[in-house]
Amino acid sequence: MYKIIKNRSLFSIYFVAILIMFSLSSCSENPLDIDVSHVKLELEVKAFEKELFQKEEKLTNDEIDVIAQNYQPFFDDFTNQIINIGDARRGDFNFQLNAFRTDPGIRDVYADVQKQFADFSPYQKELTNAFKHYKYYFPTEKVPTIITYISGFNYAIATGKDYLGIGLDMFLGSDYKAYAQLGLPQYKSMLMSEEYLVPSVLLGWISTEFEMPVAQPNLMEEMIHQGKIIYMLDALIPNEKDAKKINYSQEQYDWCENNKQEIWFYFMDNELLYTKENSQIIKFMGEAPFTQGFPEGSPGRIGHYLGWEIVKAYMKKNPEVTVPELMQEEDYQKILTKSKYKP
Repeated sequence: MYKIIKNRSLFSIYFVAILIMFSLSSCSENPLDIDVSHVKLELEVKAFEKELFQKEEKLTNDEIDVIAQNYQPFFDDFTNQIINIGDARRGDFNFQLNAFRTDPGIRDVYADVQKQFADFSPYQKELTNAFKHYKYYFPTEKVPTIITYISGFNYAIATGKDYLGIGLDMFLGSDYKAYAQLGLPQYKSMLMSEEYLVPSVLLGWISTEFEMPVAQPNLMEEMIHQGKIIYMLDALIPNEKDAKKINYSQEQYDWCENNKQEIWFYFMDNELLYTKENSQIIKFMGEAPFTQGFPEGSPGRIGHYLGWEIVKAYMKKNPEVTVPELMQEEDYQKILTKSKYKP
């Protein structure tokens, strides 16, 4: 490219080169990749699994009471919903809790978790950076305490008042032996690895922070709502791979990228956008190894991908709209119309 300016002065060459470099960097700049170094945040991380399992013998009633007090309200949610043994008002509660924590299989899982996540600081650093972005956009909102736990392969993510729980036993690697023994399908277990931990946890948390406001949404509203959730991930972890944000393998994401026109035309040709038929909504929004009616290689949840594409187009076409304004926008038809989406 310098041949066209080879006869100009050195200063001119340098000046033009700087302009070209600036132009190229401006074109590729991600508006969501912002500097959050000024945002003050100390993210609290508590390892509930260590409190519960570090003692091999049975816990006394007093020891259980101390743990319960230190981890409320998570403790009640853990026993009532995650491992489903009820709460402390049950007469056999302490027996049931000790039976869970001394079970040989569960203790093996605890040992594997301790090995896999011996150093949780890299994940804490990623989560801290993500929540700094969150505080940048929502400065008055509270940031949850992070609580890690072992769920008995029940729940990867738990959210409650002021806490975000991470079931570490659900991120032990796609080839972890227990996943196959439990009969988990490959399309689910492939996402159960540490590389998906941060995006999955944030996606689950955002979904509870920004719930669907429409009582009986149609497919378009479901898709765009989910698109907003994933776009919020764009804002929190702007440098993460897109495939991980949507919980796809790279191959699945690439399939969607290479077939985005066909995906859009399929929905348009079959007049699917405004359907409220539950079976159709589940078909395009629910977990599945692939999408029925689409060619081989298509992933499930293809409505999530399309909704995300529409939201990205909306934000690109309307740069004056802020991330908080997007998340507060409940007129999904407005987002679709103003996106002018056309792949």
